[in-house]
Amino acid sequence: MLNKLALRNARRSSRDYIVYVLTMTVMAAMMFAFDSMALSPDILSMFREAGVMGAMIGLVSVFIVGILAWLIRYMTRFMLEKRSREFGTYLLLGMNKKQISGLYMKENILMGMIAFLMGIGVGMFLQQILMTIFYRVFGMDYPLHVQLNGWSMLMTSGIYILCYFFALIRNRRLFKKMTIAELMRMEKENEKIRESKSGFARIWFFVAVGFFIVYTILLFGERYSVAGVCCITVCFIAAVYLFYYGFSAILTSYIHKRKSGLYKPGRLFLLRQYTGKLGTMRFTMGTLTLLLMTAILGGSVSMMFARFQNQAIENSVPFDILVHSENPDDAFDEELAAIHDQCRTEDTWSYQIYQDGKQVMNEYLYTHGGTVSKKYRNPDGSLNEKAVEEDGYEYYSYDTYMRISDYNHLREMLGYEPVALGQDKYAVQIKERMVPFLDDKIKARTLDTSLGELTLDEIYTIPFSQNGNNGADYLIIVPDEAAAGMDGYFSELAVSTEGKAPSDLQQTLETIRLKKNGIPTQEEFYEMQERGEIPEEAYWESETMGGFGTDQIVSCASDVLVREGIGMDLKLAMLSLVFPLAYVGLVFLCVALTIMSVQQLSDSSKYRFRYDVLSKLGMNEKEIDRLILKQLAFYYLVPVVIAVILSAATAVYAGHQFVFYTGANGSGMYYFGISLFIFAGVYLIYFGMTYLGFKRNVHYSA
Repeated sequence: MLNKLALRNARRSSRDYIVYVLTMTVMAAMMFAFDSMALSPDILSMFREAGVMGAMIGLVSVFIVGILAWLIRYMTRFMLEKRSREFGTYLLLGMNKKQISGLYMKENILMGMIAFLMGIGVGMFLQQILMTIFYRVFGMDYPLHVQLNGWSMLMTSGIYILCYFFALIRNRRLFKKMTIAELMRMEKENEKIRESKSGFARIWFFVAVGFFIVYTILLFGERYSVAGVCCITVCFIAAVYLFYYGFSAILTSYIHKRKSGLYKPGRLFLLRQYTGKLGTMRFTMGTLTLLLMTAILGGSVSMMFARFQNQAIENSVPFDILVHSENPDDAFDEELAAIHDQCRTEDTWSYQIYQDGKQVMNEYLYTHGGTVSKKYRNPDGSLNEKAVEEDGYEYYSYDTYMRISDYNHLREMLGYEPVALGQDKYAVQIKERMVPFLDDKIKARTLDTSLGELTLDEIYTIPFSQNGNNGADYLIIVPDEAAAGMDGYFSELAVSTEGKAPSDLQQTLETIRLKKNGIPTQEEFYEMQERGEIPEEAYWESETMGGFGTDQIVSCASDVLVREGIGMDLKLAMLSLVFPLAYVGLVFLCVALTIMSVQQLSDSSKYRFRYDVLSKLGMNEKEIDRLILKQLAFYYLVPVVIAVILSAATAVYAGHQFVFYTGANGSGMYYFGISLFIFAGVYLIYFGMTYLGFKRNVHYSA
């Protein structure tokens, strides 16, 4: 009998809370799709670093468990409140609390099972979309086929069951404490409007707004410490909740003042609905705002890395193959033999990078470069030579030079036109993001060479692999005759291939380089440590370059750069951030919008009588629909607008810093705008479903 009742109630709840069921279906689908991709045998076999993405998705799943458990707990508690009279009646009819609790748990488990099974079906379709996107990023075709991996199914079902377990156990305890009288009163609790001490409460609104202004100022002040960031984050979260506490008091105070504008058609009715909701849902509204902010910020950061991945490869690995050697006279015979053995080449070019024993450019960038650590500068702005000596890995010990003939040959290999140097001139090849740091003084610098003094002719910013190979951040381009009077610093080998070079060529060339330089492999290094031949505190260093540039966030520096191998690793590293961040953003967004939708749809039955009264007082159907739209728009827009405003400053700042440190195209506002566009699409779907459902429920009773 109880099982039949549970089945009937679950079917009825699925209709009443269709948005919740659909959201849980989407959650199950996303969990299955992302888990399947992270644990896909095909991906794990193709990419040796694919486990990183799996680890990131696994880490994200920890947050997903928490937020989904909160959603389920909130919804089950919410449904309990809406059905409290029904459960109170069951108690009056002789059922005990254990039976009612078991009945309610069965209903929710049935709903969860329905959503999970539908989600797995949808997840198989979503899995194909994600896998296709993943393969396309690497320029490969994905043969459509459903992958039912046992581990991914176990992980998805485990997370899903865990979420329900934590949520339902909490509600079961709540059932045991409830009395018949409390159950009968519970449904009406949301109608209370707390109006006491509204004068004092209004202060919190201005305190919160003032803090948000201070937060924005501090954000762009760029003075941070770990303790300071933690403190301001806690204060920010508290300010969000206090904002709604004060905002509710301001609305209540406005009603009490009874100004003439209050009595415009429908205004008093709407304000009473708003104050009623805010008075009892201040904490929920604050939580929704934080969830929406997280979704927007997660989307913004995801867009940054998604758009930057191809540009990162182009900047770091523009050549098909590039090999570095500390020996300025290296002929690269072994490397060339290995390259010719594994692929066909269009052009090969070995060349030297030169130095003149000076470090004028290096010192300038250490003291003026905006992306260089401030530890290299003394309080008076001069170079802190001790800090550079201890930890100055950004630049070589001396300024780096290249012959104009070598530069033009490399430009042609990359598809650029050759350039000419004017008489007694030199040029600078530098990363585009470093150009703003070159002031007039350094641009007016003259070089004292064997040809005499040279002055600056042009500054070039083409992608040129300047993370230690072709200089670190920059190269000074001089006439061949001027370079002849300098010392060879190190040598490079650049290769253009016909078609794509095999990705495993990276490992082959690295092995050759390690042997040439007498460096043990990582495995050999650890074995030597175990035998006591190397101190335990030592760590393996394989790179021989004397400078690595100042790229941050995303950096690619290696003695051997094979575009296919490094490019795939870079893309995989990017996707290891893009997919989890997009995953978190979508989950948080759907959770927040689900709570907002279910709240309004479930209250539509309570509003039937109120709108019916308005109809009898003379409002036609269009006017009532307009009033419903305003009511829903306010409830939906308040947390969304607050979330957008508060996240805008953080997202724009993060985007600005991302562009500043990586040299990516775009701006903070650009990435924020893309994220907001996607956010708005999902938002409008939920709002449209809520509006149509609310309107149908109100007019159905009429």
